Amino acid sequence: MASINTLKNYLLGKGMSTFLPALSQHSPDLLISMMDKFSAAGIKRMSEQHTGSAADLQRRVDAARGFFDMAKRKFPKLSKATQQKLAFNLFFNTIHVGDEKRAEYRARHGENPPFFLLVSPSMACDLRCTGCYAWKYPKEQSLSVEKVREILTEARDDMGIHFIAVSGGEPTYWPHLEEIAAEFDDMFFMVYTHGQRIDDDMAARFGKLGNIYPAISIEGNRDATDARRGKGAYDGVLAAMDRLTERGVLFGYSLTHTKKNHETACSAEFMDEMIAHGAAFGWVFQYIPIGRDPDMSLVPTGKQRVERREAILAARREKPLLVFDFWNDGDAVDGCIAWGRRYAHVTARGYVEPCVFVHFAKDSVHEKTLGECLRSAAFREMRGKAPFDQDRRRPCPQIDHPHILRELVEKHGLFGTHDGAEDIIGPHFDLLCRTANSFAHELAEHDRRCAACAADEECAACGGD
Repeated sequence: MASINTLKNYLLGKGMSTFLPALSQHSPDLLISMMDKFSAAGIKRMSEQHTGSAADLQRRVDAARGFFDMAKRKFPKLSKATQQKLAFNLFFNTIHVGDEKRAEYRARHGENPPFFLLVSPSMACDLRCTGCYAWKYPKEQSLSVEKVREILTEARDDMGIHFIAVSGGEPTYWPHLEEIAAEFDDMFFMVYTHGQRIDDDMAARFGKLGNIYPAISIEGNRDATDARRGKGAYDGVLAAMDRLTERGVLFGYSLTHTKKNHETACSAEFMDEMIAHGAAFGWVFQYIPIGRDPDMSLVPTGKQRVERREAILAARREKPLLVFDFWNDGDAVDGCIAWGRRYAHVTARGYVEPCVFVHFAKDSVHEKTLGECLRSAAFREMRGKAPFDQDRRRPCPQIDHPHILRELVEKHGLFGTHDGAEDIIGPHFDLLCRTANSFAHELAEHDRRCAACAADEECAACGGD
């Protein structure tokens, strides 16, 4: 029976990968109608299976609608290879094959595997960005193509992972990026890149491959981007986006929110600019004082973090852009997704970190399998502790509950994966605790304002009725 179901779903996936691109060319109205039906069916299923609060369900529904709105807007403009691989990898590999592998893993180990994996095959980069989290990793280290092939094979075949994020360093400097994407064409590759190397030829190759989706780093407007990344970086990003749009590549942006770029990073004008240049999605990260010359003055205030959350929620409701917030979306994914719960990070030296922003490790893929690294006592204990707060908007054991990270590092003897990594639980620890408390206070104030406004009472906190 399993083989019959597999064949049926394979044919469905293959059919979708042929049918949808044909519709986008010959019957775009019918394609939109079908996507609306997929959207309605998916949201109905999500609502029926949801067990949390009505507010949490609404956030998930908004995100799902945002995905389908993005798909309707972008799919007809994608290259044929991107349309085919997006459809097949989504409808067959991720949903069917991935689910079967995840169920097998769960039966063997008593817990779910990660849903995606982040790999940094090389730390080489030609920029010197202020506050870069990756700066202190040794630049000469890189993973061999054989080791990356081994990691991806285990992730796919043993854990059902078909979504790989690639970071660094600058991933386009790793000479095997496109080779690996072509070999593992049943997987998605979201590549975090500064975008300056995406010329016409590279954009064309990505369009022909169909399964590389760049997330291009930008800091908001021109002044903010050039200040952090170097003069001309902003124009370089927009030029790269235009090239990718012309060649039908699915891509988005990646932004680090700091105290200094707060206004522009959260503005509707910035998001509209990204949409105008073809971005389909956006990843928003929070500045963490790690990496190159940690600057505590760049850490966003609690109030700014709340405002960022509200800006992103509004964007999901109002804009054809799928925006994710790595921290503030904790209540949408039931807390922290790191430590192998939903994802983990393999560094260029082979260390398995819990998160790309938590620079501690216990094991290496040069000594153990990926699965053995993820099932270490330290990782298992932290997964068992999550979520770390009843308020899922404070999901992180590093910036929301820093004492939890420090206690686990000391208990299990985790080591820093580069010089200075331990500073986050040393010299910077007290300020992180104060920042965490500030965010908790701002959330409480925000909730009080909302409750007062919802009750139609005079609301001193927000100055309105």
